[in-house]
Formats: sequence, C-alpha cells, structure tokens
Amino acid sequence: MTNNQQQPITIKISEFEGPLDLLLHLIRQNKMDIYDIPIAAITQQYLDYLHSMRALKLDIAGDYLVMAATLMTIKSRYLLPQPEPVEDEEEEADDPRDSLVAELLAYKVYQEAAGELRVKERARHQHFTREAMLVPSDLATPKLTAGITVADLQAAFRQLVAKRRRARPVTKTVVAENVNIDVRMDQIKSQLRAHHAKMVFADLFTPEASDEMLVTTFMAVLELTKQAQIKLTQSDQFGPIHLSLRREDQQHDEH
Repeated sequence: MTNNQQQPITIKISEFEGPLDLLLHLIRQNKMDIYDIPIAAITQQYLDYLHSMRALKLDIAGDYLVMAATLMTIKSRYLLPQPEPVEDEEEEADDPRDSLVAELLAYKVYQEAAGELRVKERARHQHFTREAMLVPSDLATPKLTAGITVADLQAAFRQLVAKRRRARPVTKTVVAENVNIDVRMDQIKSQLRAHHAKMVFADLFTPEASDEMLVTTFMAVLELTKQAQIKLTQSDQFGPIHLSLRREDQQHDEH
C-alpha cells in the first residue's frame, strides 16, 4: 500500500540571533562606520531583509519589528527641520543614533567574547581526561592524633579555603612565594613556640597568603604530624582543630 501523502519539506536557512546581529551584519557587509551609521541606508536594507523574510513566508519575531520601528523613528527625526545652532552654546546636540550605537557596541563586545569561548571550547574538545575515581571503601584511613583522620583535616582545610575565597577582593597583587615544605615546617614550629606550643589550625593561614602557600602549609602540617613532631586535638566533632608541639620537642626547646 502506497502513501500518496507527501511529507512536508523543512528548509532551514541561516538566521540571525536577533535584530542587533542583523544590523551588525549589514554594517560589516557595507563597511559602514559603526560610530557614524548612515541611518537612511541601513534602515532601507533592514526593511528589505524583513520583506524578503515575509516573501519566504517566515515568521518574523517581534523584536525585529521593534527594531524596524526604532530605525524608522530615528530616520524621521533626521527628516524634521533642525534648529539653527546657537553660537554661544558649546555643547553638541544629542544624536538620535547614540542609544542605537551604544547597544550595537555592547552587543559586539558580547559577540566577540562568545567567539573566544567557542574557540576555547573546540580546543578543550581535543583533550581527554580520565574519569574521576572514588577512594576504595575498604582502604584504611590513616589516623593522625587524638582520633583525627586525614579526612577531618582535609574538611577543615576546605572550609578555610572556601571562607577565604568568599572574602577575597576582586583585584589582587600577585607576589611570588618560594617556600618549600621543609622551610614551612620550620616556620610552623617557630609559630607554635611563639604561641606557647599550641595554636589553632586556621591561624596558620594568613589572609594575604597565596593558594600555593595554603597548599604548602597544609602539606607541612601533614608531614609534621607524620614525623610525630606535632599533635592534633579536637574537643568536639565540628570544633576547631588545635596544633601543639610534642612534649619532647617542648623540653628540647626549653633546654
């Protein structure tokens, strides 16, 4: 059994993303100055494009018609008799095209930014990364001191970093900090001695410290704990973590 009813053919043509996109296309195509748009010519070409869309029986979005009305309004203002300039007045008369030019310039900036993001997206598609892997559930979590695990210390570190980033200013002067883990370990022990051999974990991180310094400090605390030079204590589950020198280190410093 044959079906005599033919399926409708859908023809897709290249469309603009909006009236500003169409205007920019016409300006580029005719090599016009965006700061000095010949309003009569651009209006006629814009209307010709809308008429061609109607000839193809395509729906015209309302914002295209609004822009057409705007162009016609600007054009009509140029057709009206202009008052003679007063010699004493130094200020220039308002140009009816100013608001349109401002919109076109702002749209052009966003359009160029979108183009750069598309280039970065295509470049990113050329890279392949390994999927994230979960830590095995049967893996023994190393204990630090007083029942505190590495996960507890990591959680405190994440909360600290998140709080600092929320309070971070928009602009920041980048300063190189070449401090390795060994040097940072000595600095932490010196800080503990200056604070009577005990201080809060969060106090190790100064507000002006860089991200590299944050990571170096965190790794130094882990290494000091691993070497049993300091111990960690926590009074309750969600309370602050305290660092203190081991008793033997305190006695060594006193002597």
